[in-house]
Amino acid sequence: GEHPLFPQSRSRRAEQRHGHAGGAELVLAKESMAASSREQILISRVLHKIDTEKLTHVKEVFMEKENALTSKDFVDLLLPTVRSMEGGEEQVVAALQLVHETIGQGVKGEEEKEVKEVEEEDDLMNPAFMTEAQVEEETQKLLSWEVFAKLLLQEGVVANVVAGFNLTQVLSVIDLEKITPLQAIFEKKGNVDLESFVVIMKGQFQQVFELIALFELYEEERKIISQLINLFDAIDVDCNGSMTWEEFTAFLVDQGMAEDVPQQYNIIRFSQSPLKDGNGHQSHCEKVIYLKGYDKVAFVEQGSRCLKLCSPDMKPYFEIRDFTQTPLCAEYIEKYNWVAVSCSDKYLSFFDVDNSLKLVRRVQSKTAQRVLCWSEAAEVLFSADHEGRILSWSLHKVKFGPFDDKTGEEKKEPTWRDFMKDAIFKRDPPMRHISVEAPREASSSRRKGKGKKDAWGRNEDDLGMWESDDYGDSPMHGISLELQAMDRGKKTKAKVKPRYRGENIVMQLLELPVLQQIASCGVDGNVMTWDAFTGMWKRTLRGHEMGVRCMAFATSTKVLVTGGYDYNLFVWNPYVGKSIHTIHGHSAPIVGIEVLGASSNQVVSADSEGFVKTWDLGTYQMIQSFVVDEITILRAFVSIPSSKRVIAVDREFVAFDYQNTGIADQTEEEPLIKVFYNERLKVFVSGTINVVKIWDAVTGAIKVVITHKDAEITDFCFDDRGRKLFVSDHLGKIHVYHSSTGCLVKKLTSHNKEVSGMIYCQGDKNIITVSWDRSIVVHDESSKTEVVHRRATNSHKGDITCVAYSRHLGLIATGSTDCVIAVREYLKLRILSYLLGHKTDVTALAFVEPYPLLVSADFGGNVAVWAVPTITGKEHRFANKVLTRFINMQSLESSASVNCLDLCPINDDEHSFVLYTGDEDGEVRSWDLSALLPAAGVQKCPPIPASEWDPYKRVENDASHTAETVARKASSIEVPELQAQMEQPLVRQGFSWKAHSDSLRTLKVYRNPPCVVTAGFDGMAKIWTREGKLMTVLRAYGQSTWDFPVEATDPCVPLETQNWLLEKVHEASDEKPADAKESLTNGYQKGPQSVRS
Repeated sequence: GEHPLFPQSRSRRAEQRHGHAGGAELVLAKESMAASSREQILISRVLHKIDTEKLTHVKEVFMEKENALTSKDFVDLLLPTVRSMEGGEEQVVAALQLVHETIGQGVKGEEEKEVKEVEEEDDLMNPAFMTEAQVEEETQKLLSWEVFAKLLLQEGVVANVVAGFNLTQVLSVIDLEKITPLQAIFEKKGNVDLESFVVIMKGQFQQVFELIALFELYEEERKIISQLINLFDAIDVDCNGSMTWEEFTAFLVDQGMAEDVPQQYNIIRFSQSPLKDGNGHQSHCEKVIYLKGYDKVAFVEQGSRCLKLCSPDMKPYFEIRDFTQTPLCAEYIEKYNWVAVSCSDKYLSFFDVDNSLKLVRRVQSKTAQRVLCWSEAAEVLFSADHEGRILSWSLHKVKFGPFDDKTGEEKKEPTWRDFMKDAIFKRDPPMRHISVEAPREASSSRRKGKGKKDAWGRNEDDLGMWESDDYGDSPMHGISLELQAMDRGKKTKAKVKPRYRGENIVMQLLELPVLQQIASCGVDGNVMTWDAFTGMWKRTLRGHEMGVRCMAFATSTKVLVTGGYDYNLFVWNPYVGKSIHTIHGHSAPIVGIEVLGASSNQVVSADSEGFVKTWDLGTYQMIQSFVVDEITILRAFVSIPSSKRVIAVDREFVAFDYQNTGIADQTEEEPLIKVFYNERLKVFVSGTINVVKIWDAVTGAIKVVITHKDAEITDFCFDDRGRKLFVSDHLGKIHVYHSSTGCLVKKLTSHNKEVSGMIYCQGDKNIITVSWDRSIVVHDESSKTEVVHRRATNSHKGDITCVAYSRHLGLIATGSTDCVIAVREYLKLRILSYLLGHKTDVTALAFVEPYPLLVSADFGGNVAVWAVPTITGKEHRFANKVLTRFINMQSLESSASVNCLDLCPINDDEHSFVLYTGDEDGEVRSWDLSALLPAAGVQKCPPIPASEWDPYKRVENDASHTAETVARKASSIEVPELQAQMEQPLVRQGFSWKAHSDSLRTLKVYRNPPCVVTAGFDGMAKIWTREGKLMTVLRAYGQSTWDFPVEATDPCVPLETQNWLLEKVHEASDEKPADAKESLTNGYQKGPQSVRS
């Protein structure tokens, strides 16, 4: 796709001409393309500055003008709608005129093509009717709304407003003048239902819906309607189908308070330092450099001939005044303990830190060196100038002096060439930051004869590398060929002075230590990499639309981050020279980029308007953003890793300190209790003894943090909608939190001791809890007060350690420290059977739906499969007995306790039985038990009929009379340990892998996407494929990239509900429903008028 403002008639024809152009024509053609690119950027900027709230009025004026605006009318109409823009009103007017002119050219090109086709067909041309100039003038001065609207859509001006519209965030900062009428509407209606809520909210955001109608963005309308439905569900946490004004405002307040909570769990948290600048600046600072290794900040003030040094706490340290002109840059050379300073008078000076910064040597170079970079790997000082020339200085020669090869003595009057690193300086082609597209002119001719110099001032006698062929596609390849061609000629042309344009200016040099390379960036918008030892060109990184001003290299992930005048951050893979990602977020030129820490995966960037932002290079999410209010224009931005501080610079230094929280690539610093994935909401939930976090499965970022302070958390789970989070603790209490805001909603009936297990009953609004007080309780979670439907006390002799529930079978199973498994009927909590055979504590249980089977594990590493009683189906011949068993062996001599287990989801048409186990050694193993089903003759059970399902039945029972007897029997020698009824081997071990460095706590297997989620005492939550390949890990920051195959496209709202609400909204807006054809075109496929389930 070509850009709508620059069609083929303009850009592609130019490209075709380039193939036939040569010499000056090629240069002019490329300069034209560069100018075209600048025009495109200017047009894009002015279009994104248009106030979208005024577009409805703009369309009305178009229609009043018969849908044809001249350039003057277009500018007069759009000028009041454009927000403040760099360059003032004159720049805005010029940009709008350029928009009108460019669109007119595009329209003119299409019209000329149509006219030409008519001429060819009819061969009728009447030049007397209208001249070509008149046709061109007429087409250029008229512009229709349809063409302008298409341009706005293609530029993303409207889509950015509509697609990025987040209702919850907008409502959290709603204007005060809108609160009173909104409150009046709510109070007039009393309790607001879903339909009324959507209609009310549409009225509040009429401008967004007008844009949708104006540009026919019907899919975006569906997404916003889905947002409203989800928002209503989030507020209506009790699912009573209505809300009050108090509930609405309370949710907004709580949501606003919870927005910043997840940020505290990321690595970087900036706060303004209490330290004040003590340097007393006379004017603003032109250049600021942190001297790594010396731990000092060097800076140059405007018009000053002095280089000042200060400590990291911004206290004056030293001033170097031994200069005749303004210093341009400084660099600390740790090996020699020197400070190198370049000045505008072309001198490069070296000062000895150990000798009170006394001058060691001063060398005059050919040009003023704008930037310096010391390569620790190659032990070479690199410098670059405004002509793109990159020089390599040998510090050995600087210290001891250059020697004459013939006499062996130090040269008395050495030039700057004598201090170059020979292996790099004598290389052909030399290091030069010139784009491949730039004109390659010979800067001087090489003449034959002893002692003659080449274009870069090198002795021809020393150029033993001229015939080298390893420069390949270097940008200097063409220049080298021209110079060699001139050497071969008998006659040479007069020496031509090169023309250097501003695009050759090098803005920064940076060492890539892991790659042993040097990177250069410049005004030409390119980034070039060079071998630090040989100076050989490696590759050119292209992508920036304007000049590149700053760079930073993340050693941990080996990526290069660049930024400049196009406001964007580019993340590069320097190994292959490709851009990995483009980060948008700044609205001004980027002044500085810093990586905070060698092992960090986060960078901080600052722009000229004073906005500072931190980014996670794993998820490319913005972590924090703040503005430096104390300065007018941010001119420099440096990081001081030793003090964990950054300094923003204008006329004064403003310092910000940052703190590291957590551990890189680790979910938590404490052991994890549990981790699970919610397929409907696309979120992960993890928890420790005092914090539960909800993670976005699409981005891997933390969404909500819920802190539980009453006691240590023991278990947690979601309700069926994911709106409530139930948290149980060591004191036996059960709290209900709002999953979006983290606020406490209510409490359920408490146990007397620690709650050891909790399961939500999907579809019943019930929740099962078991405790060390040996009771089983079925709570009604939908009630605003504490309601218990059923309770069984003294269900075991020992503490209950685990619980399993099957809605399909209608059963509850509990395991205990008394080695007994009790199977109960869910609807009555009536005991059906006791399963005896374990000789150590039962650690995990799981039903095998839809089969009447139960899998159990114990502390000794035993795993058993039981046939359990059924309520609807035929009872198995081995009911209440072990069908088969196996041992989770740690080695040939010992076993490992199984702490958690889960079954691979079984489809209706499948007859598979795959079990996953996690043990105390951090191992995950899969076991294929599919052969057991036909061998034991196990059949699927039908579900309990809906007519017999009464989940709200009230029951109270006490099993103390049988619990003690059963426990005594389980520990007797009369009961053998897990005696299997099936003698043939039916278990086959599948995949196994070391998942954690410590004991596993939980393990869950999921169908969509197919994965295994594990959590352990090592504080890690990991997501694996079913074959044991690591997919990603939950972490707030680090080197691990987030790679979980889900997308955020599904609004989680049924299509029928969307259609019903859209129809109601249109009726409330007095819109006529579209006919069947329009419905299909607009995406409004009519369905049943069903409310949300």
